[in-house]
Amino acid sequence: MRLERLTPHIGARVTGIDLATVGRGAREELRAVLEAHLVLFFADQSMDVQAYKRFGEAMGELEVTPLLPSLGGDMEVVHFVEAMPNQPRGTFADRWHTDVPFRERPPYGSILRPEILPPLGGDTLWASMYAAYEALPDSLRRLADELEAVHAVARPQGAEWFVHPVVRVNPVTGRRGLYVNRMYTQNIVGLGQAESSKLLDLFYSHLALPDFQVRFRWSMDVIAIWDNRFTQHYAVADYRDRRRMLRMTMTGDRPIGPRDWRPTASPVVALP
Repeated sequence: MRLERLTPHIGARVTGIDLATVGRGAREELRAVLEAHLVLFFADQSMDVQAYKRFGEAMGELEVTPLLPSLGGDMEVVHFVEAMPNQPRGTFADRWHTDVPFRERPPYGSILRPEILPPLGGDTLWASMYAAYEALPDSLRRLADELEAVHAVARPQGAEWFVHPVVRVNPVTGRRGLYVNRMYTQNIVGLGQAESSKLLDLFYSHLALPDFQVRFRWSMDVIAIWDNRFTQHYAVADYRDRRRMLRMTMTGDRPIGPRDWRPTASPVVALP
């Protein structure tokens, strides 16, 4: 397995590995690489849907994701993401977000595989929330460390919401990342609406800086995996032809903030 870093903060291209042959014994190693680079692009992959699902199961426990249709049956954990040509822009994944933060245990990460790509356009961007947090002024970092925010989504059966820290801490390494996003974060707990909106807008503008990003142009032989805890992503809606992606999502833990984090006895060393 060979890695090529794509930016100083986030992203690596991976070659020399056939994901169709990967078993659960490789989970720890692959997750360590993922957590070091936050999003991995595995090139030269060729697998059918069954092999794709087996790889997802090797990487972690898979969950049914709300808001997305699935293939159903024994493929229920394999979802598809497809924007219709007449769908209004800004209502799909073309805003910076992390997936499902309105639940107590948001996903650990996701695995994305193209099924149909437009001839031009349809790139995806990811941003490191570690880098975004670390680039904040000291005073703003200290303020963010003390805050919590409400994340919510409207669903037919009613709104679903949860309160999480504005700064999420990696439970093993203690590294901190911003954990608010424009799609699902509603307000900061304890602040008035105007004050909350101004502070959130400041965070949103900051985390969307190109300095923290990697932009990826898809091809049919690539499978991407990202760490949903410490990244945000943005699907560029600049195409009018059909684009359909398959996605699997791995279960995660409840986010912890700076006040609740305690160092572990044996921290994991991030791979280069």
